[in-house]
Amino acid sequence: MTLVGCFTAPHPPIIVPEVGGPSLAEAQSTVQAMTELGRRAVLLAPDTIVLMSPHSPLARSQMGMSLAAAYQGSMAYFHAPQVRLRLEGDPELAMALMDAARAHGVPVIATASAGEVMELDHGAMVPLLYLTRELPRSARLVLLSFSFLSLEEHVRYGEIIGEVLLETPRRVVYVASSDLSHRLIPGAPAGYDPRGAVFDRKVAETFAAGDWEALLTIEPGLVSAAGECGYRSLAVLSGVVAAARKVGLHTSNQLLSYEGPWGVGYLVGEVEVTGEQSGGQEKAGEGRGEHSEAHPGEKQRWG
Repeated sequence: MTLVGCFTAPHPPIIVPEVGGPSLAEAQSTVQAMTELGRRAVLLAPDTIVLMSPHSPLARSQMGMSLAAAYQGSMAYFHAPQVRLRLEGDPELAMALMDAARAHGVPVIATASAGEVMELDHGAMVPLLYLTRELPRSARLVLLSFSFLSLEEHVRYGEIIGEVLLETPRRVVYVASSDLSHRLIPGAPAGYDPRGAVFDRKVAETFAAGDWEALLTIEPGLVSAAGECGYRSLAVLSGVVAAARKVGLHTSNQLLSYEGPWGVGYLVGEVEVTGEQSGGQEKAGEGRGEHSEAHPGEKQRWG
């Protein structure tokens, strides 16, 4: 078994039905696409979800890795305390990821210790609510965080993570939690900058094309002007994908939805992983059923 697929998902609490209520209609594209990701997660049948959240504990010069035995969270801060989630951790896999990063010289720190129950931030909680609610059996979780190290170091971190996931006996889905620009419209959370929409357009177009090189070489000034919180999540995802391709697997990007109804860009997408690894290992994604080619959430608004 191996890495069976990758998702990229936004994390606005307002798309949780119990939080958003009638406002959900304003982000229908995102809600439908996230629901579709949940259906695809069922088909991929993960044993473990490895998720990078921009809102997990962050160290300036070290990547973050949680070794927690379990995770729990609720939407109480967003006035929906009845929405709760608890998942068992996968500390064995987390330790393997940490050991590999350190062996390759990537600085990494434990954001939760072995045996600890870690609280889920909304960057993890929102995607997980959609991805786990229809699973016939509960998946385990490993929670990652990025740093202020260079973009190249984030890609390298992703490559190391991917190499470990490709060798694990578990079925693993990798998730990049990522909101894009927070400056799409006047009154947006981080203020307005017209370059926010330019940044989001470039990310969405390069992701849809599977052009990781173009995605990773967006001008730094444009990235900074966008006020984003997920570009480094996507950089790590690109490394995970590169590791899969290195062993002969085929990857294919699908942009399911992009919109920015409240001034923050929400991109929902999948990187399908198919084929057989070099060395005759089990096919990635084996056992996955057919999913509809229709993407009900496919709608693009560029702020």
